[in-house]
Amino acid sequence: MDFNPAKKELNRALRCIERMKQAKSYDEYDEAWSDFLSRIENVFSRVKLAAGNHAKYIGFSSKVNHLRSTDELLIYLKQARNTAHHGIADTSRFIAGGLGINPFTPGGSVHIKNMTIDRQGNVTFTPGGPVEVVTHPSTIEAVSCSNRGMKYDPPANHLGQKILSKSPITLAELGCKFYQDYLFSAEQTFKPK
Repeated sequence: MDFNPAKKELNRALRCIERMKQAKSYDEYDEAWSDFLSRIENVFSRVKLAAGNHAKYIGFSSKVNHLRSTDELLIYLKQARNTAHHGIADTSRFIAGGLGINPFTPGGSVHIKNMTIDRQGNVTFTPGGPVEVVTHPSTIEAVSCSNRGMKYDPPANHLGQKILSKSPITLAELGCKFYQDYLFSAEQTFKPK
């Protein structure tokens, strides 16, 4: 039984995650995320194509098929893939970072004597009293997607564990782990004796 096509797709999905991590722009990131969604779904499809006619396949696949229809992460990855391929809506969004200048003492006031922002966005200021400066980095997060009148929110749980981030990288890494385990299990189950 040839699981090499599924392995190729898994490796491509892993490379998509690296592309997201190395992206220099939101467009590059979003392209890698969309590519990931295709590749990870292809892992499942390629395993099914390789083993689908085997007598053990129905029993083997029943647990995964159940999880794919009940687990928040697995549902989301599939539906986000469908949105990316068959719709026009985005599956992620860029949230611009910023700078917060807050009173040092809660409820206090902020007095700024002077503030300049240069063309590169660098901020220089002279406070008129103690302040707390908080930077908020830019982030990218998965967004709700819709297919056939159904809305699918970014997952909050996977296999009984909370997901504390809407980062596509986090979701992709969790998805890769699941499908990597699935592929390994298929290789063991259908290994020639």
